[in-house]
Amino acid sequence: MIIQRTSVSSATPFNLPEVAEHGRLTYPGDQSEVHRLSLAAAREFEDFAQIALLDQTIGVTLEEPIRSAMLGLPIAPLVDPLSVDITVDGLAFDAFAVITGLRPAIRFTGDKPCGLVVITYLAGFGATAAAIPDDVRHAVADQAMAYYEMRGPGDGKSNGMSPHMARIAARYRRVAL
Repeated sequence: MIIQRTSVSSATPFNLPEVAEHGRLTYPGDQSEVHRLSLAAAREFEDFAQIALLDQTIGVTLEEPIRSAMLGLPIAPLVDPLSVDITVDGLAFDAFAVITGLRPAIRFTGDKPCGLVVITYLAGFGATAAAIPDDVRHAVADQAMAYYEMRGPGDGKSNGMSPHMARIAARYRRVAL
């Protein structure tokens, strides 16, 4: 499975004054560094939780045969079922239903597609940071401040994720079996 993300929104997935306030920093004194650290924290949250904070077009290419009538989509949340497009060897495929939400999936209603399957869809909470759930915005701010406070070499024993971010991201992360 090959997954590609393309940002739709040009906004940042955080509110910089909110992050600075969370860290009790003088704003805009450390603005550029806090901005970079917040971007890194947002990307880490997205990768760990397998979600899109802001709207993104997700492209999934499947080279292996599909074995089940259900196919979980790798990046959540999927809000608009009409945004899902499937092609098989370059031809449109429409024998499917969409399950939206934080655990999005495709349910094939006829024969499973056979060949090179490409699925594209729109994932994300919205176009601006205001659309991102409060707990996720808090986790990103907390991780950015953990980066800020713990600059330098790590301890080599932890994954470097703040406990708050790890706990909140786990709520959004898909369970793999």
